[in-house]
This record gives sequence, structure tokens and C-alpha cells, in this order.
Amino acid sequence: MWFKLAFVVAFAVAGTIATRTVRSATRQHGGTINQLSREVRGLLFVRGALGLVFYAALFAWLFWPRALAWTYLPIVPAVRWLAVALLLPVLMFFAWSFQSIGNNYRGGVGLYDAHELVTTGPYRWIRHPVYASFIAIMLLVFLLSANWLLGLSGLILVTAVAATRIPIEERQLQERFGPAWESYRDQTGRLIPRV
Repeated sequence: MWFKLAFVVAFAVAGTIATRTVRSATRQHGGTINQLSREVRGLLFVRGALGLVFYAALFAWLFWPRALAWTYLPIVPAVRWLAVALLLPVLMFFAWSFQSIGNNYRGGVGLYDAHELVTTGPYRWIRHPVYASFIAIMLLVFLLSANWLLGLSGLILVTAVAATRIPIEERQLQERFGPAWESYRDQTGRLIPRV
């Protein structure tokens, strides 16, 4: 029960942070809050299929755990509690990432007309901290849920989104910001800091 409560709180916090940022960016730049209108076409199917599996597994894990008895993993409680404890710093990093990108955040791909190249906050070290945060959150969900179907579907979902969008976003940033982008790119890691 405590693991489920930790997940629900983390999911609510992450959802609130992302929604506030999207609404603020939409107010400043216009357009729609519907992120699917800016999504890569092939990714729409992947998001739909994996999202259906993820949310069905999530619902079953939360409210009908016996339905997925075959998907549980023998993860010891200490590891599950460690995942819960790590959610706090990961959510703080997630919030910091959204705060730093601010009104430059765009669900899906594409740049705003007044888009700025963000190089502060966690963007000082990595180019895509929002995606890194989503992947870290899903890794922790995998461990705290001790459910391979829930964890793996969520992890594959966020990784597929990042792997598909990042090359497109980086190409658009290169076209818009040229040498400033190249200098920034050469000094930072994509998802983890450059050593």
C-alpha cells in the first residue's frame, strides 16, 4: 500500500509540474495545450500502444493486483524503499528542469518563434534533463512497483519518446541557433553529464 501511495504522490507532483509549464508556455506563445498536435507521426502509434499497456497495468496494479499476479517480480522491500527514497531527488531535478526551460517548453517537437536556447540550471550539464528525469522516474517505478509489465512498458514508452524526439529537436536547435548551439552541444552530455 505504501508503494502505491508513493507512486500516486509522485505521479501527481510530476503531472502538476509539467501541466503548469505547458499552460504557462501556451499562454505566452499561443497555440494549444494539446501536445499531440506537435508529435512525431510514427510516435503517436507507439505512445498510444505502450500508453494503453502502461495505464492498464497501472490500473490493475493499483486496484486489482491479482489480475497481474504473473507480472510481479521478487524485488526485496529494501530495494523498493530505496526507489521510493530516490523519487524525491529525481522529482526535484524534474521540477528544476521544467523551471529552467520555462516558457520554452513545448510538448512534442518544434520551436516557438521566440524560442531561446536554455543553458542554465540542469541544462548547464545536460541537453535534455526533462527526458532524463522521465526515464529516471520510470526506472524507479519499475523497482517500487516490482511489476515488470508496468515498469517495462513505462520505461520503453519514455525511452521511445526521448529517442525519437531528441534527434529532431537537436536538428531544429542547430538550424535556429547555429554556432551557439554547436558550442553548447560540444560542452554538454545528451542525457547524462559529459565527463
